Amino acid sequence: MRLTLLNFDIEAGNREAGKGTDAILSCIVTGISRQLDSVVWRKDGTDVTTFSGSNYVVSTGTYGSNSQTTTLTVKAAANTADSRYTCAITSNEHQVTNKETTVVLNVYSVIFDNKSITTATDQSLTCTITGLSQNTPVTWIGPDNNEISDSDTNNYVVDQGNYVFGSKVSTLTIKAAKFDSLSSGDVFKCRVRSACTLR
Repeated sequence: MRLTLLNFDIEAGNREAGKGTDAILSCIVTGISRQLDSVVWRKDGTDVTTFSGSNYVVSTGTYGSNSQTTTLTVKAAANTADSRYTCAITSNEHQVTNKETTVVLNVYSVIFDNKSITTATDQSLTCTITGLSQNTPVTWIGPDNNEISDSDTNNYVVDQGNYVFGSKVSTLTIKAAKFDSLSSGDVFKCRVRSACTLR
């Protein structure tokens, strides 16, 4: 006879997301041999599961390989400030009722000033990110919607900036020689990818 020992555990999928964007939080439940009996997501004690479809979308997840991942999508309109959510699960298999796990949503802001420039000299654009919980990489996107490479030193200089007390300022310098291939109205963007990952 062969026995399999399952270790029941819940892992919070904390998230860092830009203010006013959709964010997906998760709870990964492992060590189960069947679907959870119930999943409820709460914010400040209020059940947001019943608000599903407005500012929140709840997925209880499906059982597979001795685990189940439940997710809460916080819609852009509700994602305005750092928040703590809880996923509460019930598993009759493990005689667990309403077991709560805290999931943290850290919200940051990106400030990017529009700028009119002259093409005679190198020009710099800045992107200010505030409300970060940790150092987060900044990606600059060119008018062709492709990522600007740090190694393209003939055309650009990318400075990630320093992370200080939850903020950083990244700078993109466009070299004067690059302006010959640009058109009036071209747009550059800065993109922040969270250093927190969804599990």
